[in-house]
Amino acid sequence: MKKILCFLSAIVLITSCNDDEISKDSETSKSDNTLAMRTNENDKPDEQMPIVLGEKLKNPYTVANMQSAFDYYNSVVPNSPFEGKTVEATHYYIKITPSTIEQLEMLDELDNSDDENAPILQDYPLDYEIKEEGDYYVMPKDENDIYHSAYTLIPVNYQFPSAVSYEILDKIYEPTEEEYDVETAALFFANWQEDLLADDINITIETLPDYLINSLAEQSSNRLFGKRYRPNGYVKVENTDNQILEPLLKAKISIGRNVFWRYTYTDNNGYFEAPKKYRGKVRIRAKWRGYTATIRKTWNEILGLWVSDHLMTITRGNNGITKNIMYGEPHQGIFGIDLAGGHLWFKGTTHNGLRKYIDFSNSNGISNTVGTANVWCFAKGKNASTPMLHKYPQLAGMSTIANIGQANFWNVMTNVVGGIVVSLVPVHLRPDFIFAGLKDKKIKSDGQSNTVRIHQTIFHESGHFSHAIKAGASFWAQVYASEMSNSFLHGDSYLDGSYPSFTAAKRIGLAEGWGNFCEFKITSAIYGKAYMGSINGTNMYSSSNINTYMERFNIYDTPMSFTQYVDRHWFTHGVMWDVLDNQVDTNLSKHRNGDRTIIINDIVDNCFVGNSSNTNDLSSIFNRLSSSVETTTQFRDALINTYPTQATPIRNLFNSYGY
Repeated sequence: MKKILCFLSAIVLITSCNDDEISKDSETSKSDNTLAMRTNENDKPDEQMPIVLGEKLKNPYTVANMQSAFDYYNSVVPNSPFEGKTVEATHYYIKITPSTIEQLEMLDELDNSDDENAPILQDYPLDYEIKEEGDYYVMPKDENDIYHSAYTLIPVNYQFPSAVSYEILDKIYEPTEEEYDVETAALFFANWQEDLLADDINITIETLPDYLINSLAEQSSNRLFGKRYRPNGYVKVENTDNQILEPLLKAKISIGRNVFWRYTYTDNNGYFEAPKKYRGKVRIRAKWRGYTATIRKTWNEILGLWVSDHLMTITRGNNGITKNIMYGEPHQGIFGIDLAGGHLWFKGTTHNGLRKYIDFSNSNGISNTVGTANVWCFAKGKNASTPMLHKYPQLAGMSTIANIGQANFWNVMTNVVGGIVVSLVPVHLRPDFIFAGLKDKKIKSDGQSNTVRIHQTIFHESGHFSHAIKAGASFWAQVYASEMSNSFLHGDSYLDGSYPSFTAAKRIGLAEGWGNFCEFKITSAIYGKAYMGSINGTNMYSSSNINTYMERFNIYDTPMSFTQYVDRHWFTHGVMWDVLDNQVDTNLSKHRNGDRTIIINDIVDNCFVGNSSNTNDLSSIFNRLSSSVETTTQFRDALINTYPTQATPIRNLFNSYGY
């Protein structure tokens, strides 16, 4: 958890904390839309906007309409290969209306499934005209407004959870590749002219028979059937530190048209390709779910209403296009003036930060990396934290440890620490991460939100995630509850290293030391630098040689009354750095008393337990952070047990730190 700079008042005022990102007062998209209509769906501003629906469409893919199309085709095309065709449903278009928390949990699991047959849930009816693309259809009124309908398509033999009831709205037939021209007839009679024109098919009722006859003859002579295409493209996110467009890494997206939708992932180049071929205009939406994380930024997303964000539309003519998610400038949004850095930018930047942590972890010895995490990310707010309440549903236990009620604990976690206003939500929607105040991750007070600074925060908190998974639920409950207790009683998570007790503070020092270590070690490994806030009291700046500063680290006894800085602290990141480096500290590295008035001794660093062939390998530290290691001295003992030949240098190092 990053350091809290606020102090708790008797009453937390929400005027400075409330965030348009989680506004409960916006109307649903079912109301009249007062915004100017966009002429190009790919020009949608980077702000959360409602989907605007028009009239209900005649669906060409219903069993009845497809049967009519086959009958027409057979009547006008001599020697039709489909004579006597009887259409039977391949899918059901359904409406799901949950009424219990248990049903919502089941639907949430379905919505996050990577099974190729799993239904893709949408919060809007799929058989209506989309007059204007957006990111949501339903905007809940408050935390209790969680029961809304979902719409999807399922194969006729799909085993839907028996505890969740649904209504079949239509029986659907999905044409095969060979039935492309019959599908053309169905589209024509359903008046789907836009899709036909997107396929370069311009026909009338008079020319349709000849078109179908000639098309069959052409297909037969060339042994080809159909003219579908496979939608593909790129998604990239601006890195505001270097103004480079970086790929959106391994992000889950949905691709579809009408009722037919499928999932795929971008690759490490930001490239995606549909798992099946399509025709007409295809819609591309960012799901922000999958094996990395579920990322939620706005009110309807926090309540889990099957959200996906519009990215772009693709036709045969623009196939292969790139969606660039830019930081942008402040703009007029539906709730007023929105921040520069938009809805997609903060999500994409957060997602990429998590992916970079995962990739680093997989290559450098952090065996318990981030996966399927529940993430809240907000441009506004105050601080980041890692409650792990989705992985470990132990709010009651943590509130008991903190000796404050669950409601107060939740309020401290969200309002006081995060600076956001969210009342208690169901267990399956609770966060593992809260990334709040991302707009303030800057290197200049009047500058842009900085990608590297945001990623530093993500690396810090992701280190906590890995530590929590490694050490277990009980250890993490003790750490996080102690920090929330400090915040509740004193307005600061850490204080001087003696709160809420010296024993609890030792756990905090170990956990936050590992978080700081991950933040600076991983950032410098990935970016060749890190932004060092308040080094020796100076302003934030970039350093390309983090090692120089860490080799000057000063450890302070607790209680520490001197102002805390990255290189002057009571956390354990200094000794962790020395354990892995392969050089002797400078004579500027000292062990001091708590108020800085006395230099107790120089730091003695003659040990090395790292990987000489890979200086980024963190396994020798991370593998020691088990459930039995709660203090820095226990961490020392675990190192000695693993590296007995280094026992004396390890003891000397830790003794010089005062452990």
